[in-house]
Amino acid sequence: MYTGYYGTDKTGKKIITKKRGFKSRKEAELAEARFRVSIEEGNITPNKKISFKDFYNEMWLPSYIDGQTTSAAIPPSLATINNTKLVFKGHILPMFGKYKIDYLNDNKRLVTDLMTSKAKEYANFKALRGYFLSVMNWAEEHDYIQSNKLNSSLKRIKSIKKIELDNSKADEAKFLSQEQLRTWLTTLREDYEEGILETKDYALFLTTFFLSDRKSETYALQWKHIDFEQMQVSIVQALDKYGNVKATKGRKKTTFNIPQELMILLRQWKNEQRIFLSRFNIIQSPEQFVFTYADTKGNINKRLHIDYLNYRMNRHNDRHPELVHATPHKLRHTGATLAKQAGMSLESISEALTHSDTSITKAYVNSSNVIPMAVGEIAYRNLQE
Repeated sequence: MYTGYYGTDKTGKKIITKKRGFKSRKEAELAEARFRVSIEEGNITPNKKISFKDFYNEMWLPSYIDGQTTSAAIPPSLATINNTKLVFKGHILPMFGKYKIDYLNDNKRLVTDLMTSKAKEYANFKALRGYFLSVMNWAEEHDYIQSNKLNSSLKRIKSIKKIELDNSKADEAKFLSQEQLRTWLTTLREDYEEGILETKDYALFLTTFFLSDRKSETYALQWKHIDFEQMQVSIVQALDKYGNVKATKGRKKTTFNIPQELMILLRQWKNEQRIFLSRFNIIQSPEQFVFTYADTKGNINKRLHIDYLNYRMNRHNDRHPELVHATPHKLRHTGATLAKQAGMSLESISEALTHSDTSITKAYVNSSNVIPMAVGEIAYRNLQE
């Protein structure tokens, strides 16, 4: 589909067109180009004075939803679209919505001042800046401005709030030490053995910890992804915040060998789930999600909501105030950091965390590099040979 705002006709009425049903983006772009030619041959005066808000609503957003504003292979998910709309509604449109596109492009100082102020108060400034520049680039591509003059200046603005938050957190606060992790695991096991903690929740915690995956990936596990004979778990999908299945980050598919302790626990939970579901005439098939719950409205076998594991961990923390606060994401940092301290290479950790680049993994390894032998000592030892 393409959506176009093409200025005004002789009466001043906006010219907007929407066309759907194209087999490819290239075909849509060709059709749009032909439409532009027909406009240029008519009596329509292109309106270059469109406001940022109107351009966002009429030109950029429909194209973004169709996946045309980026080079990504697939359009954004519903969850991503809604999050994007919130960023515009809460931050970008209040700053720039009333200004004309060409005015913003010609007033670099205004835009950089507003963006610098936003960078001091909004931690996710990098994403906000990216969306704003995407709109301006789209305006350039559709000839509303000759060129985007703001790219270089905005990219030099630092994410000040994010940097401050990162600096305020000691490395030790980003992961659990070996002793802190041991205490967590001990109290969880004791609560499970005493019947305080359900098998499902215990298995959910250990699965997330052992895999050190994203909680949305654990939530999306189905029994067909667990090979009890080979003692392996395959991460091939995730759940969005609405409970819909989506691809994993980076669209990666990874198979993990898992320890016998976890496999025994998963087998126990599978048996308990089968018995529970049978009471409601639900057959446990390979397509059945490993972890589901019953909500307060009486709905059975619902996919886990986004904060399910966070709530369970907080409740456990309340029962055991001696525990250091932890979250599912902190478990991911913990696995990476302790693995590095045990001698695992950064490349291997990156592969286990399914990162696309080791530079991302470095943010998860919250400990100093331990160098077996300094280069000066290596040179000195070689001199003695």
